[in-house]
Formats: sequence, C-alpha cells, structure tokens
Amino acid sequence: MSETFKESNVLICGSSRVGKTSLINAICQKELSRSNTGLNSDTKSIDKYSSRTVVGDVTYETNFWDTPGIESWNENEIRSYMASLIEKTHPICMIYCASPGSFAVLDHIVWMVAECYSKHIFCALVCTNMWAGRNRQSILDEFCKLLNTVHPQIKPTKEEGIIYYDRVALVTMVNSIEHVDEDFGVTKPPSGINELIFGIAKGLDRDFMIAWFRIVSDNKSFWTTMSSKLSTLLHVPYEKFNIFYQHAENFLGQLLDFLEFDDDNTYFPLQTTTEIDPHTASSFNTNKESLFDDAEMVEIPESPKSQNKLLFTLKS
Repeated sequence: MSETFKESNVLICGSSRVGKTSLINAICQKELSRSNTGLNSDTKSIDKYSSRTVVGDVTYETNFWDTPGIESWNENEIRSYMASLIEKTHPICMIYCASPGSFAVLDHIVWMVAECYSKHIFCALVCTNMWAGRNRQSILDEFCKLLNTVHPQIKPTKEEGIIYYDRVALVTMVNSIEHVDEDFGVTKPPSGINELIFGIAKGLDRDFMIAWFRIVSDNKSFWTTMSSKLSTLLHVPYEKFNIFYQHAENFLGQLLDFLEFDDDNTYFPLQTTTEIDPHTASSFNTNKESLFDDAEMVEIPESPKSQNKLLFTLKS
C-alpha cells in the first residue's frame, strides 16, 4: 500500500520576544516541535516549527519557518534570502509579527513585503500581544503606511477589525494567550486568532486555502466560531457544513471532497464591502462592534399570518 506525503509551509517573521511561538500554537491549537536548520549550505540557519498528522495513507506535515536576526540584514541580503526561502518552501503565506513596546519602523519589512508580492505570496502583518502596551494602534498605522507605499493602487477595506489589501495582504492585531495585568487587576482573554485565520484563508487561492485549512484542522474554536462565515466562503450550505463537522470522522477531508471547483484557477471572492481611505486606513476603532446591542425573535400578533421578526435594541 503506497503512502502519500504532503507538506505545508508558512513563513513567520519578526523580532525576538514578540510572541511568534505563542501565535503559532494559537493558530494550530497545539505545540509544534522546534528545530534549527538550514535549507542548504549557502543559507543562514533558520528556526523550524513542525508537526505531522497521519490521515489514512496520507502524512501531512506543517512547517513554520522563522528567520531570526533578519532585521539587521541589508536589502540585497533580505531579498535574496526571501527569494531562496520562497523557492524552496513554496509557502502558503508570510506572517510578520510586531509587539507593542518592541516595534520600530524598519526598511526590512518593506523589502520582505515587496519580495513576497513579487512571488505572489500573501502577507499578514500582525500586532501580537496587543494588550502589552499602549502603542498597538501605532503599529497598525505603520503597517498600513507601509502597504500603502508598496501597493498604492489598492484601496484597503475593513471587516471585523481586519484591514484587507485585496487578495495581497492584511493588517490586524491579536492576543494569542491570556493577558494578565497584575498591577491593575485586568485579565484579557485570547482574541483575534480565529479572525486572522479566516482573513488569511480569504486571501488565498484554492490549493493554498485547502492547505491552510489542513494546518488549522485541530483548531476546534476556529471551526465552530467561524462556521457561518466558512459555509459562505466555501459555498457550502450551513446545515451541510455543521453535519460534516459534527459527524464526519475525517471532517476536513470529507468537507474538501464535497467542494466542487470549476477549474484550477477558481478562487473565493473577498467579501469585504467597507472601503476606507488609504491615507487613513489604520485610523479605526478595532473595538467597535455592531450598532445593535442585542436581538431576539418576537411574534407579531396583529399580523395576518404569524411571522418571526428580529427586534433590535440600540446601544445607549
């Protein structure tokens, strides 16, 4: 009986101590093993976080490639290294992390984003540890300025705290693990991870999206919390999606087998509708929620036929 090996790779970049490992674990909902390796004798060493899952006769390997010390490299070094890394790993996307209190606007981010764009690699620029400092909004502002410079032709859009640059890049903030401020007695739960996973998925073409979903296959919170949006994104009826998730032994495999695509060039539409001015792309309140505070189903007794209506309560 023959066995099949399938590998999925993600580039994750950023300075030390910005929470890259925590973000990886939050995305995958498991700890990946870490090793230090080199792709060949000519490249600098790189940290590799990996895990393997066997489904039937298929072995799936997930790898996150971290580039330590890249901030001190010059433009030629970064572009050459990124080009080599992309060529050898064929990554699904690149995630760049920055954390409040440890972020400086550096040219290397522009070079990395530009190189990824030239190789058709989707970029997610993420403010991690969002509650660890007060300048998290400044990080989003700088990320947006950077993308406005690299992609002046793209008008960014906003949806649920994420700023999208078409199917090229996104900007957002997350809290990978529970944040506790003992001085003020404040505790903040993990947040933004599911939205980040979904946002990246929206920016990928068919094959990369499927590989990305396999990477997060063990993240139960993602599949349950985002089920409604996923059913819309994948064009799968909501009821059918839930049946797959609740009852299928190999949920993801059966779900992907169910999906029908016209051809290899099929991609899923970016469904963001709110356009924002590129010059003020990052000046938004990420904590802003719906206009409505609550909603409930009520009967309309005077109606000729009993109908269910939504009753909304406005926030004060």
